[in-house]
This record gives sequence, structure tokens and C-alpha cells, in this order.
Amino acid sequence: MTTIDPKAIDRHQRYVEERARASYIASIAQPEASFDVSVAAQVQTPEDKDYAILNKRLQWQMDHQLRGLTYKPIDLATAKLMVFTDGSFANNKDLSSQLGFVITLVNETNHKEKQFEISGNIVHWSSTKCKRVTRSVLASEIYGMANGFDIGISLAMTMKIITERLNLPPIPLIVFKLGTTKEKRLMIDIMALRQSYEKREITDIRWINGADNPADAMTKASPNRALERFIDTNSLTIRVEGYVQRS
Repeated sequence: MTTIDPKAIDRHQRYVEERARASYIASIAQPEASFDVSVAAQVQTPEDKDYAILNKRLQWQMDHQLRGLTYKPIDLATAKLMVFTDGSFANNKDLSSQLGFVITLVNETNHKEKQFEISGNIVHWSSTKCKRVTRSVLASEIYGMANGFDIGISLAMTMKIITERLNLPPIPLIVFKLGTTKEKRLMIDIMALRQSYEKREITDIRWINGADNPADAMTKASPNRALERFIDTNSLTIRVEGYVQRS
């Protein structure tokens, strides 16, 4: 892996090659790099600005070759699968939205009023361009949540098989971020999530403080530091601003 000379004759080919190398590393060990490589993958004809952005990320990866994920033991009997989701409206070059999620397997600790801590591990993450037309910030948030839930429920069902063999209770699935809308095309996604909630496939839905959402790093070039803190310490303080009450 090396940075790219934007004046080189083969700069376009080098852009494709280095982008692929950066994407591979980001997909297996460095979630912090996921947004930049996802945006780079959307570029068909790189300009000077695109080379500069990718070079900055390549240099970061070269300077942080030992930075990756550390996995710590957790208590499976009380573990929870938490899906942090985010959507950034029209922030790509073509005005499309960027969707992202971070899935963690954690234990909740230090409960206080509207605040708790999580301690555990990142198990999956994603930063992708939304292929559907988004007409509002809420739409991008809902699509991001639907993407995260799809992977989250798959992981939850897989872990259910494991916990049953170990005579442990099923691991609850908790999803963060949601909203309401009157747009009919969004209602399909919301109703699907609602049905899963009513069938208790989703244990809980919570709104959290934006500064505590690690998925922010999946959708923005200048995100909050929640993901960085979680990677550094395998723990994070979450401030709850609302939640769904079951009827």
C-alpha cells in the first residue's frame, strides 16, 4: 500500500488498486476507514480532490498498521446484540445518501437515569451508498436502520442456535434510531420493523444522543469520536433520549 502520485501517467489504475487494498483492510480490521473507501469506490473518474482524499486515508492506514479490533470476553448469559444505525442525507458527490451501521455484542453496565455503558466487541459494520432515492433526512435514517436490522436479525438467529446448545437465553436484539413519517414508500420499511418489534424479534428500540452513535463514522467524513472510543477501550457510554414503549 502506497499513496498515489496524482500526476503519474497510471494514476487512474493506481487509484483503483490502492482503493481495493484500503477497502480490504477496512472491511476486516479498520471500520474507521470504511466511509472514505466507500466514497472512493463511487468515483468513476478521479479528480485531484479525489486523489487527495484517498491519499489521506491511505496515509492514515500506513501510519496505523497495528490499529485494529481487540476482542474481549463477555458474559453471553446477559449479552445483547446492539445495532447502531445512521444515514447521512445527500452528502455524496451525486447527492445520494450514505447509509451505515455498526453491530456490537456487548454487556450493559453502570445503569443510570437515561444513561448506561456498554462493554464488548464489534462484530460487523457497513458503509454503503443508498441505491434508493431519498427525499428527506428521515428517509436516509430509515433506510440505514432497515439495512442494519437485516444483518442484525441474521446474526441474532445464528446466535440463537448457539445459545440454545449452551442452554443460555436468546441474546436480545436492540436497534438504535427511528422516526415517524407519512411518506408511503417509507411506511413499508417502518411496518416491517414494527412487525418484527411486535413479534419480539427486536427486543428494544432506543433513540440515543448523536455524539454517542458509533455508526456516525460510517456516514460522515468528520464524524463524532464514538467509534474511535469504542475501538480504543471496547466500551462506550450511551445517553438515551427516548425509547419505544410496548403497548
